[in-house]
Amino acid sequence: MRDKFLAIILLLMIWVCFSSIVIAAEMAPEYLHGNWVIGATEQKCGSADAEYFIFNKNGTFEAGRSKKAEAVGFWQIDGDTVYLVFIASGGFFQDIHAELKEYDNRFDSFDVKLILFNLKDNRFEAVGVLGDEVNRGTAIRCK
Repeated sequence: MRDKFLAIILLLMIWVCFSSIVIAAEMAPEYLHGNWVIGATEQKCGSADAEYFIFNKNGTFEAGRSKKAEAVGFWQIDGDTVYLVFIASGGFFQDIHAELKEYDNRFDSFDVKLILFNLKDNRFEAVGVLGDEVNRGTAIRCK
């Protein structure tokens, strides 16, 4: 079972790398500038509980939910990969705040790698890597 799982992960990584090579020429910093919401529909852009990213032209960004920044930092693009370096406090995450109450007013630094694929004018998909955690998501540009 484990070997089958590892084989699937390997195939997924090969597919992401291949699709990344195909779109790498399209990726420019200007593509990311602006407001993005994590999710599958544009309607979430105005939602109070939407998870969002704002990529600024000066290489800074903020991310959060409920129109409140939970993380701030810097971003840069290298090929098809977006590198994020940011600070955040576990106490800011509203959905798990009760479990992380002890982290109030304590900030930590994080490095995240986003591998973007399936880029379109107003949406993209990405695989995000933070430490040993890997997540996949879709981002929609807010207008």
